[in-house]
Amino acid sequence: MSDLKVLKSSTKGFGGSGFVHAYKGNIQPLGKRVIVKKMHFGDVKTKGGIILLDDDGKDSGIHPRWGQVHAIGNKQEDVKVGQWILVSHGRWTRTFLLTGKDNIENECRMVDEDDILLISDEEPDANLKQAGYVNMGGAQQMTKLPGND
Repeated sequence: MSDLKVLKSSTKGFGGSGFVHAYKGNIQPLGKRVIVKKMHFGDVKTKGGIILLDDDGKDSGIHPRWGQVHAIGNKQEDVKVGQWILVSHGRWTRTFLLTGKDNIENECRMVDEDDILLISDEEPDANLKQAGYVNMGGAQQMTKLPGND
């Protein structure tokens, strides 16, 4: 018997229905699947100064995302918990909240092994570089350039 408990299901969230599930306890994906946390969403600035716009619900600016491995299936041999993986664009599940034994709540997503592009032992710099904007009545004005401050 699993010690997994459903804590809540709310209508606050991402995507069409906006429905988010929350769980507490140990969880392990099946087979070679992977659960990731700390997946970055938002505009990103590359080393060359190019700003990749957030693609949430848009046709433009589509790019893969980095996430930290939270849990792996019993047949997964390519990645380890704690590593960072680059996941093909849109190849993750909707968000679910997972609270571990440490009582820390993480926003998690499930990823299939076939959708993992790269692996890193450290968080990639690209995941940390958000572009800052201020909305000025339809125009977007940059307020900071990460890496240049």
